[in-house]
Amino acid sequence: MLAITDGTAAPEWVEVPLSRWRFKRRPSQRLPLDPHTAKSVRRHLRLAPWSLLVGLVSLAAWSGLAFANLSSVSRAAAVAVACAGSLWPLAERRGLPEHMPSRTRSGELRIPQVPVEVADQWVVQNPGVIATDEPAPRPHSRRFYASWATGLLTASIALAAVLENDGREDSILLWILVPALFFTSLTMVWKMQPPAKDGTVRTWPPGAA
Repeated sequence: MLAITDGTAAPEWVEVPLSRWRFKRRPSQRLPLDPHTAKSVRRHLRLAPWSLLVGLVSLAAWSGLAFANLSSVSRAAAVAVACAGSLWPLAERRGLPEHMPSRTRSGELRIPQVPVEVADQWVVQNPGVIATDEPAPRPHSRRFYASWATGLLTASIALAAVLENDGREDSILLWILVPALFFTSLTMVWKMQPPAKDGTVRTWPPGAA
């Protein structure tokens, strides 16, 4: 058996999480990986369960900076905690494959970016396995992304209106949140389109010649 990551002949079998939520270790799938990737996945499995707690602490720190009247020492501590929380995902996912295995909405297991020789071997040894060059489907429906795009755009406009008319000096973090919400809504609009194959040229608006 070859490693699904780079075709290494002596892979290590590791339980790879399939959940799209980082803090969940189940469901998982036992897969053959090269030693370097196997080590990274094991580190991810140790750190991922803490990601939700780290995220909540980081959010509390950012909220304190934005809304609370903190002393200089408390503000410095909050900045340190907030920055550490922002860097946590980088440490947690360092060295992981760019594309992790996942379940599609139909329940199928999809393992992307598998070397051709490895895919051929899996097809021969497992009759139910299908090799394809089609891009992975979006994890959610078009309606899901349309709803989020509408909600985020509405939230950005409402927040900008409130900050402009509340008659006080608001935190710069709140003003930064306005374009963040707006550009995130544009990302949701982009995700409404089906994924394109590598090398495909996107047009805007969709379908334009």
